[in-house]
Amino acid sequence: MISEVQLLKKEKTMSFLSLPDEIIENILARISKWTYPNLSLVSKRFLYFLSSPTLYKTRSHIGTTEPCLYFFLKLRYNSSDPQWFTLWMKPDENLTSNGETMHDYSSIPLHSSSYSSPVPYKSTVAVGSEIYLIGGIPEAPSSSVRILDCRIHTWRDGPNMTVARSDPVAVYLDEKIYVIGGCGNDESANWLEVFDIKTQTWRALPSPGTDHELRCKYIKVNPNAFKGKLYVAAETKDYTYEPKDGTWNVVREKSIFKDIRYWCVIEDVMYSCTYVGSLMWYDSEGREWREIKGLDEFTVCLTSYLKRMYVHGIVNYGGKLVVMWRQWYNEDGKGRKIKVGFSKIALEKRHKDEIWGKTEWVNTVLEIPNSYYSLTCVGV
Repeated sequence: MISEVQLLKKEKTMSFLSLPDEIIENILARISKWTYPNLSLVSKRFLYFLSSPTLYKTRSHIGTTEPCLYFFLKLRYNSSDPQWFTLWMKPDENLTSNGETMHDYSSIPLHSSSYSSPVPYKSTVAVGSEIYLIGGIPEAPSSSVRILDCRIHTWRDGPNMTVARSDPVAVYLDEKIYVIGGCGNDESANWLEVFDIKTQTWRALPSPGTDHELRCKYIKVNPNAFKGKLYVAAETKDYTYEPKDGTWNVVREKSIFKDIRYWCVIEDVMYSCTYVGSLMWYDSEGREWREIKGLDEFTVCLTSYLKRMYVHGIVNYGGKLVVMWRQWYNEDGKGRKIKVGFSKIALEKRHKDEIWGKTEWVNTVLEIPNSYYSLTCVGV
């Protein structure tokens, strides 16, 4: 039997859906995306509205866009079987008085958009509400570009690059995507190329000579442009590329980026996670890395092997720092498994040379077999 409460909810839903489409869309556009997974289960008509690209145009127009995280996992020994997920966190979620959080989040596998090709994690970049996967992996060089529309979770092909690349690095800046390396040391003319989002075209850019140290295999590039420039770390020196005049410049004769594992930029400040497990920020005036103060031991020691935890990325999540990590544990009689989790950190600049962090959210979002491991996360 249907209870009075269920009947009342049904009547309210039917009454809402009897409104004109434009009004329904405008109402849904003002609701947090955190509620969308549950709302999409109400009826096929709700699913239709929530899957419509016009809904996201309305959200953008009225200023109700929200950050969202995407991440993918893959089999350890199978490069062609990644699984994409999206993580939606409740907007007002914070730590409770006892230091724990309620599990108010949605971790959703993108079954309808499964993508079976290898994922080049260093050239995976977010552009607005889309994610670009550019090039291939060392085992399978490619000039292809695949684009995930995060509004409706569908894939499409973008224009191919001028050359095939394996494990290149991509940076988004001013409606353009710059792709560096991955094409072999002998491809001097195409070592750096840029994709113009507006014209949907690729073109090669000036690059260092074939004997330059920047052309080595182990350069590091900040995935987020900093102060309008591309920052690149080589074996010994740090460089910048100035898109306005196509010039390369030495920033430091001795690299301070070689110990950095992941980078991101939040409000024109560069943040990083080091190999030894410290979360840092870059003092551009003093030209040195400084540790973020005020973080608890759990957050600071994420990459400590003694704790069996390992960072897989840091991203800008609506002005806050989100750290993606995995942790190993043994389940009695069932072998070793892995927990995949996230930490959300609010940042505050208290003094000229001090930035403090406050952990707002720490949660395990998935438990997976040891045969899987996480690769990277993207903030959209």
